Amino acid sequence: MSDKEDGSPSKTRKFKSFLKAGFSKGLSKSKEEIAKGKAQVQHTLGLGQQPSVIPPAEPGLVKDSREVAIGWHPVPGGGWLAETSLGQLVSKKLNNYPDPTQHWAILVGDYCHQLWMDENLDIIYINDKESQHEWTRFEVGKTKLNDEALRQAGEMVIYNMRMKQKGYNLITNNCQNFALNMLDAIQIGKQREFGTAMAIFQRATGEGKISDLFLTTELPETEEQDDKPPDQVVQNASKVMDEKTTKLDVHKSHD
Repeated sequence: MSDKEDGSPSKTRKFKSFLKAGFSKGLSKSKEEIAKGKAQVQHTLGLGQQPSVIPPAEPGLVKDSREVAIGWHPVPGGGWLAETSLGQLVSKKLNNYPDPTQHWAILVGDYCHQLWMDENLDIIYINDKESQHEWTRFEVGKTKLNDEALRQAGEMVIYNMRMKQKGYNLITNNCQNFALNMLDAIQIGKQREFGTAMAIFQRATGEGKISDLFLTTELPETEEQDDKPPDQVVQNASKVMDEKTTKLDVHKSHD
């Protein structure tokens, strides 16, 4: 009996099916390994929500003004953002962009308030003790909000930013944008505007009652911050941030 007569075509089909099954299994395993690798990177970078370190308290005002600083510290491995498709897209549109390894935040008292990312690279609010990092600080303004009020302010700012753009963006939706937005919200002279914005945030989320404090309490019309009106405080902070942030030139780095 010949090979053809004893079913070689059937054996060939079985062999092909075996290879196909093996390939599919290998592909599936590769996808699992990629997913595990992605999760490991996310864990290493600390992506994802983190518990608040600010002690539970009632939001409110403090008697004496508190210094507000913007500050940055290096983020090890943060340059991976520049290698993503987002970073490559930016490099095609612009000659340079802010160094993603310089992470900016708002610093008040013992705590820092900052924009971070979840596992999907969507922006979120987190806070931490300032002592956890070596910050390069720049005093830019003052506030009368206590720590819990500042925490709620940070949540509100991120909520408003996510309403416009949920995903992180190296240029338009980053830690610098958050820091300036939060500074504008919490600085002296903007309490009533802050109360109105917070009321909208609370109606949308059902969280907190901080807006009542700012909408019902008698507040001074204006208070000066180092001879600067509120709008100039943010402009000055933006200028400081721009001057102190390293700009990466992707085209030069590829030469």
